[in-house]
Amino acid sequence: MRASGRRAALFLLICVATPGSAAATEAFRVNDHVFKTPAVGPRQFPNQKFSGLIEAAARKAALNPALVHAIIAVESGYNPEARSPKGAIGLMQLMPATASRFGVTDPASSPEANLRAGTRYLRYLMQLFDDQLELVLAAYNAGEHAVMRHGNRIPPFRETQKYVPAVMARYHEWREPAKPPPTPATPTSAPPPRTSIIYMPGTSFMPEPAENAVYRLIVPPYYGIAAAR
Repeated sequence: MRASGRRAALFLLICVATPGSAAATEAFRVNDHVFKTPAVGPRQFPNQKFSGLIEAAARKAALNPALVHAIIAVESGYNPEARSPKGAIGLMQLMPATASRFGVTDPASSPEANLRAGTRYLRYLMQLFDDQLELVLAAYNAGEHAVMRHGNRIPPFRETQKYVPAVMARYHEWREPAKPPPTPATPTSAPPPRTSIIYMPGTSFMPEPAENAVYRLIVPPYYGIAAAR
């Protein structure tokens, strides 16, 4: 979780739909670096050894497992024995002081303990930054205070500027596809009212001898209407 660099990053998320294609692509730009991934993809994570533990810890913290997988892939490469030069430990690369804040005294004791503290910390950051994922990831890498000192923006640290789009790219590749909205039921239209035709007593139809077989209306003369001739 090191942080060093010069200026703030410009972080953009661009969705581009190719005409006629079934899926869109997404581009993540940080300064001059552009990362492209599928907008949604199959839920295939690169490591199955810890998938059950990751799934359980993520669901318990109300997180998408794909997000936890993406962080682990970038932080430790799924190595539970990973240690950074600054002392970050385990799958989620937690500093001992951070793990202690979230109820785990030794984040190296087991992958379960490391995941428990890491997902709790991640849930805390989601609440702190109102689910703004790029700020959450920046805070996970550089610390929440660094993000707040820079006006709730991605800090101007080169590592953080690379870290955020790297995690976002994996997350958008592995996340669960959004469920399509339900199709509204088509309202059934009432049938048009039927027109009633009432004929006077004694009215009859007589076919015309012409080729079109037109029918002539024959009305009795006693209704004051001259009969057709």
